[in-house]
Amino acid sequence: MVTEQNGMHADAPGSGKAWTGWRPFFVDHRVDESDAITSFWLRPVDGRTLAPHAPGQHITLRPTGEGAPAGHRNYSLSAPGDGRMLRISVKRDPRGAVSRWLHDHAVPGTAIDLLPPSGDFCLPASGRPLVLISAGVGVTPLMAMLEAVEPERRVAFLHGTRDGATHAFGARVREIAGARPGLTARVHYSRPRSADVEGRNFDAAGHLTVDAVAGQVPLGESDIFICGPVGFMRDMVTGLRKAGVPAVRIHTEFFGDFAVLDETAPDAAPALSSNAAMAAPEGLDPASIGAALLGSAADAVMASDREGIIVLWNAGSERIFGFSAQEALGRSLDIIIPEPLRARHWEGYHHTVATAVSRYGAGDMLSVPGLHKEGHRLSLEFTIVLIKDAAGTVTGMVSTLRDVTRRFEETRALKKRIAELEAAARPEG
Repeated sequence: MVTEQNGMHADAPGSGKAWTGWRPFFVDHRVDESDAITSFWLRPVDGRTLAPHAPGQHITLRPTGEGAPAGHRNYSLSAPGDGRMLRISVKRDPRGAVSRWLHDHAVPGTAIDLLPPSGDFCLPASGRPLVLISAGVGVTPLMAMLEAVEPERRVAFLHGTRDGATHAFGARVREIAGARPGLTARVHYSRPRSADVEGRNFDAAGHLTVDAVAGQVPLGESDIFICGPVGFMRDMVTGLRKAGVPAVRIHTEFFGDFAVLDETAPDAAPALSSNAAMAAPEGLDPASIGAALLGSAADAVMASDREGIIVLWNAGSERIFGFSAQEALGRSLDIIIPEPLRARHWEGYHHTVATAVSRYGAGDMLSVPGLHKEGHRLSLEFTIVLIKDAAGTVTGMVSTLRDVTRRFEETRALKKRIAELEAAARPEG
C-alpha cells in the first residue's frame, strides 16, 4: 500500500513530461458509477505533475503486490487530465482477473503500475460537429471527450444501456448538458425498470439505433466516435456507412476482441486451401514435425498468452536466452526485452491482441534486440504467428527466434573497416 504520507509530495512545477516504461501509481480514491462500473482515481507515487493526454486515450495497467494477478490490461481514461491524477472507469468482468482484482481489492493506497497514455481514438481538433455514440462501458473514453470539448462546439452525446442500475455518469452528463446550449444528450434504456422514469432518467425505451442517431444530428457534417460491444458497433458502423457517412469520419474503439464492423466493405480474401488431405509419410505428419521443431535447440520457439505471459519455452529458447523452462514459464516476456523497449513492445502487443491484426506482415523476418539472462543484449531475427480460437479471438502468439548477434557484430565491424579504408583512400586536401 502507498499513502500520501508515504512517498507523495507537492507537484513539481514544470515536471509534467510524458514518462517512459512502467511508472508506480496508487489508488487515491474510487467512485461507484453504476452497479457494475467503478471509477479509480490514480495518483503517481513520485508526486510529479502529469503531462496532458489526449481525451480518448488509454493506459496500460499492471497490478502489483502480493496476490495481484499477472498480466496487463488496457483501460480508457474517462476524464481529462488535471496534472495530478488519472481516472479509469472499469466494468467488473466475471472472466477478467484484473477487473475483478480492481473491484475487490483496489482501495485507497493500493499500488499499481502504469504505462503512459497512448492511442489514436482521440478528440479531433477539426471544429466539425461531434457525435459521441456509446453503449455500456463504452461510454468511458467518450466521457473524457465530452468533458474536454470546447463549450461552443456542437455536440451530440447518445448513450445506450440496460436500465438505471447500469447507467454510469448519468447525473454528470445532465449537468454538462444543462450548462452547454450546443450539447444534445440522449439516453436509451433497452429494458427500463419500473423505477426508471422516462424524461427524467432516460429519453427513450429500446436499443439505441442508427435511425435514432440520424434524427438528432447532421451525419454528413460530423466526426463520429463509437464505442461499445462489438454487435452494437457493427450495427452502428454498417448503418452509418449505408447512410452515406464516409468511413474516414467514423472512429471506433474496441472493448474486447476484434471483429469486422463495416459489413458494407468488400469481403475479405478467402483463406488459402488446406493441404491436410495430402498423404504424408510416417513421421512427417504435422504433429510429428511440430514436436521435432519444438525439441530442437537450433532456434528458440516460445509462446505467450493474451497477457504476454510465457506458456511455451523450448530448448532453443534456453540456449539463446539462458533461462531454463522452469525459470521462464509463467513469467512476463519482459525477461527477454531490454527495458528501454518495453513500453513500445507492450503497446504493440496489446493492440495486436485487441485487433487480431499484427503490425507485421505474415511471414516477415524481423530484427529486434533481445536480453540475455546475464544482462547482455542479443540481436535476434524472428517471425511471429497469432493463435486464434474458432471465433477469431487471439488467444496468444508464437514466435521463432534466431540469435544473429555474431553476424550483426561481424557486419558492423565490416562496415566500420570499409569506412576506414574509404577515408584512407581519399586524397588529402
